[in-house]
Amino acid sequence: MDTDQRSDLLRDLGQPKGVTYIELFFDLVFVFTLFRLSQTLMAHLDWVGAFQTLILLMAVWWVWSYTNLLTDTLDSRLIRLQFLITATMFGILVTSTAIPEAFEERGLLFAIAYVAINLGRSSILAFALRHHHLGRRPLRGAVWFAVSAVPWFAGAMVEDAGRLALWSLALAIDYVAALVGWPVPGLGRTSSAEWNLADEHMAERYRLFVIIALGETVAITGRTFHDSDFSLHRGTAFTLSFCITVSLYWIYFHRTREKLGPAFSGASDPADGNEPRSRSKEAALAHLIMVMGVVGITVADELVIRHPTGSAPASWVAAMLGGPALFLAGHALLGRQVFTRAATPRLVGLAVLIVASPAMVGLAPLASTGLAAAVLAVVVGFEIRLNGPLPGARSLPPRG
Repeated sequence: MDTDQRSDLLRDLGQPKGVTYIELFFDLVFVFTLFRLSQTLMAHLDWVGAFQTLILLMAVWWVWSYTNLLTDTLDSRLIRLQFLITATMFGILVTSTAIPEAFEERGLLFAIAYVAINLGRSSILAFALRHHHLGRRPLRGAVWFAVSAVPWFAGAMVEDAGRLALWSLALAIDYVAALVGWPVPGLGRTSSAEWNLADEHMAERYRLFVIIALGETVAITGRTFHDSDFSLHRGTAFTLSFCITVSLYWIYFHRTREKLGPAFSGASDPADGNEPRSRSKEAALAHLIMVMGVVGITVADELVIRHPTGSAPASWVAAMLGGPALFLAGHALLGRQVFTRAATPRLVGLAVLIVASPAMVGLAPLASTGLAAAVLAVVVGFEIRLNGPLPGARSLPPRG
């Protein structure tokens, strides 16, 4: 079989680069995933629990990111690729069901599902593209996913600190191997010639994930308010929580929506591990940090609506102010790529949240939430003043 016989798998960069319905369908599972992550953090709201949640979030984020690379490189309109995406969706759904007890009795289920997704998908793609030069990329990925499977499974066999350490090692292998191009003896490492990126499609995928994450905060806010007895304090907490979500939307989508695509296209070599300033890598890290922040904000919304008064412990303040701080930090990093600068309002807002955090410990949860809402509102105001009003609404690009 020659190379051209498999070239139909590749996305035609000359055709519309819009997101397809199968990709939107795939994203639905992450509504449930983010909910499970926020509930896991809520149940273990301490430093160890936060680190465990971070490990789980980075694992599912990697699954989403790798699938994003797949649909960005290959033509997701093809039935056989849609079957692969659907199988991945099932795998992440299984993984999500195990998230709350991943560091307890369901560790093995989480490890099996995660390894099966990554190793299975890469192996299938390597076979499907075996006669095309792009097939070397998933083949290298399969080799490294097989390597990281060892600490994933070993970690599932031990408990507590041992599992946390081994799974941290496994994630480090997955992330670092990708950053340096999955080097394999005899195959080398991934080069720019082995990428077929559609920059606007990549940008749209990130924008849609942010919408999903923000949608999760809206759902949790509404559900918690419904399940709680009404009071003036709870009504205030509900309103402030919604205002925080709206502010996050404005901060992210004000100008970012029209400049994120060019930021990806401006990357000299998204696969080159020797390029420390690769724009696509920094944009991916920035979005991961923002999603971390949204998970914290989701927990904070539930806490403040259920317990608007009383004394807030340090862990609650960390969620209520740390969540918005992480979002601003991630957006400031993204600003380096989108606007080639980190806007001052975001950095000032980040500093205010960090400096004010100790003073919020022991005060009513409403105080921390009110501060977060005020800081974000000021950031929005300065962003509009600096960059002008939002341009006219733009619909999603045509779906290929």
